[in-house]
Amino acid sequence: MRIYRYIVRHDAGTAPNPFDGWCTLAICKPAIRRTASVGDWIVGFHAAPVECGHVLYAMQVKESIDVADYWRDVRFDMRKPSATNLCPDNIYTPVRLRDGSEVLQQVPNRVHDKSCVERDLSGKRVLVSRRFWYFGKRSIEADKRLIQELLHLAPKTQGHVVDAHRKPDDIALLEKWLSQFPGGRQGTPSVSTTNCGPCVPITHHAALSCVD
Repeated sequence: MRIYRYIVRHDAGTAPNPFDGWCTLAICKPAIRRTASVGDWIVGFHAAPVECGHVLYAMQVKESIDVADYWRDVRFDMRKPSATNLCPDNIYTPVRLRDGSEVLQQVPNRVHDKSCVERDLSGKRVLVSRRFWYFGKRSIEADKRLIQELLHLAPKTQGHVVDAHRKPDDIALLEKWLSQFPGGRQGTPSVSTTNCGPCVPITHHAALSCVD
């Protein structure tokens, strides 16, 4: 099992999307979506202060679904754009062409515009989890004993890391730390879920306490 780690710069409830008992990564982070496998861990850290060990969310991948199949899967209909869903991530529908081939077309939504299509679709897959911890605004710092053993997992730059700084017992320690908290969604996104709007930079993380 691998541990993918990155800094979540836009916590608006769409990437990741922690609602309705699922955690999905369907847009943004194309390199992670393209290469992560079932069983791998994805850990997103707040944009700042990384040095404090603020974990925004952690999920263990249960399924890796083709983008077209994600649209077709009735389990994720609630993630499609609608008048009541302000934070959709299921925004690409398969369209059949006259020659029988199929292409993906972006559905009008309030999250990503046409400029995001190429990047979103280069991820090819949607990562799905039932085993996840999403803290959002309730970003939580690891306890003092474990933070010294896990803080090396926090990335220091943009982009994601996988094997860098890994230690043999990291997954066991991560699972032990996470077991202190109830699974699922613990808090709300840093941008209000009543008005998520497009993915925009979140600049106030420094004001968040380690335990909110």
